[in-house]
Amino acid sequence: MRSNILKHILLFSSACFFWSCTSEPADFGEQYKKTLYIVNSRDMLYVGEHAYGSENNSMQFSVYCASSEPIKSDLTVQLEINPKALDSLNKKSALGNPLYTDKQLLPKENYTSTDLSVTIRANEQYGVLDIPFDPQNLDPDVSYALPITIVSNSAGYDVNEELSTMVYEVKMINGFSGDFAGSSIELPKTIRSVQPVLKAISSNSIRMPIHTLSGEAKYIKTNFMLLNIGTDSTSVTIKPWLDAKITDSGKSYYDRKKQSFYLRYTYTNEEGETFDIEEKIININAPVTDTEEQ
Repeated sequence: MRSNILKHILLFSSACFFWSCTSEPADFGEQYKKTLYIVNSRDMLYVGEHAYGSENNSMQFSVYCASSEPIKSDLTVQLEINPKALDSLNKKSALGNPLYTDKQLLPKENYTSTDLSVTIRANEQYGVLDIPFDPQNLDPDVSYALPITIVSNSAGYDVNEELSTMVYEVKMINGFSGDFAGSSIELPKTIRSVQPVLKAISSNSIRMPIHTLSGEAKYIKTNFMLLNIGTDSTSVTIKPWLDAKITDSGKSYYDRKKQSFYLRYTYTNEEGETFDIEEKIININAPVTDTEEQ
């Protein structure tokens, strides 16, 4: 009796195994609803870097269609510029940070937006909206942003409301800007460590704090200097920014391989004291050379 039961169990198991190997996999179709959202829009803010002097600067907004199956025909997604979203971001950020400075809407003359629609092609899941951008005449001390929101789509798919808007902040850079660190010497021997942020002003100029003076925005008139890098990408001239009391001492230069600056200048403080400064700083994100590793 028991042997007959075992035979039946074995026969049934073999049949199931044979059926699973030879039959076609089941097609369960779409597993969840198609949903649209803007890539990198979590927390709403996205910072895009743009280089001064670039011929093809453009802001890119990627729209993604989340689904278990690709779309079967072209999908058109309509977007619009949404200033209210920028206002909302500014208010929310100011509540959490008393030092927050409002971002301003990017002027219309600095971008081209004849068509704010994105097409996601059949059998694909995302499309990209390119908005050409020109940084000319922008104030370097203003944070500009362009807020974009999904408003509709040709198939009536759902839109993820939490990811439907992106505030695209424009950050201008050049080949010399970034976070630096090094030493600033009050000649003949008083050495102080510094960690200046070098801000791009044009394709070949950057602004940085003087010596160990504060780099806070409220000291913009007195605490900063402008470095102009020559066409050889090596020679450097120094000028005061706005009301700063600073004089170029000559022989300053930029080392392209190490991404470092050697600067010589004098500055006069609020008490009328003048200091001769020799400053050596290097980009903290510069790749380490074999010589430096040794």
